[in-house]
Amino acid sequence: MIAVWTCRVLGVLFTIAGVVTFVAGDSGDFAHNTIHLVSGIAALGFGLTRWARAFAVVFGGAYLMLGVTGLALGELHAGPLHLMTGDHVFHVVLGSGVLAAGLLSRTRQVFARTTRSG
Repeated sequence: MIAVWTCRVLGVLFTIAGVVTFVAGDSGDFAHNTIHLVSGIAALGFGLTRWARAFAVVFGGAYLMLGVTGLALGELHAGPLHLMTGDHVFHVVLGSGVLAAGLLSRTRQVFARTTRSG
């Protein structure tokens, strides 16, 4: 299922990026780094469950909305979080891809056994 692999790859990449930015001492945007780390851990977790498709749809949709809103409004400062045009473009691209992976994944179907008398 594509959503499972998308969650797993996204999870690994975001978790690594979050850890590296903290270890490297890039505390310029602590909130942003924390969001990436938490998102990565969540994606990894959901990538190991039957909820990967739902996570991909929700996460992808949220990132896409964040990116589109950011492009419409320009540079955003939401509390300690600072998002610029590059962030918005990244969110649109990533959100579109993850949302597509979720929407294109099939849900697992449970087939009932039928017995025939004969």
